[in-house]
Amino acid sequence: MKIILKQNIEKIGQVGDVVEVSDGFARNFLIPQGKAISFTVDNFKQIEYLKKREAEQREGELKEVKELAEKINNISLEIKVKAGEEGKLFGSVTSKDIVEALLKEHGIELDKKKLNLKESLKKLGVHTVPVNLHKDVTPQIKVNLISDSPSEQGQETEEIKKE
Repeated sequence: MKIILKQNIEKIGQVGDVVEVSDGFARNFLIPQGKAISFTVDNFKQIEYLKKREAEQREGELKEVKELAEKINNISLEIKVKAGEEGKLFGSVTSKDIVEALLKEHGIELDKKKLNLKESLKKLGVHTVPVNLHKDVTPQIKVNLISDSPSEQGQETEEIKKE
């Protein structure tokens, strides 16, 4: 029986493909579950129209993602943290902390799962964190971890005064 797939089905085909399957598989499984429709010229035209609309929608989403990526590439976040000697942090900065700072400072809301942070940041300094917005678009945020303890800032100003 010839059918048109409405969903991607492993080992059978992709959305909109016209495939030949056994009658029982089509009637008892694919068609009742809404995964396929029987092949007719009208159904084929309808699927082609839906595929075209979906492609246009994906193009629009990609355009929005690229605009967001440009904004993210230009962002440099400063996060104040408590740190000890040699720039080691008391605790760490996680993707959740970065997302909260991004929302607070720039009004950009991201899901913390989109940040490709292999492990938490544990040292002062500038770190680049890739953001997985789309399979083709991965901008990077610069995160500058600075110490908020006045003793270290005081030491820095004393060193400047000595020079």
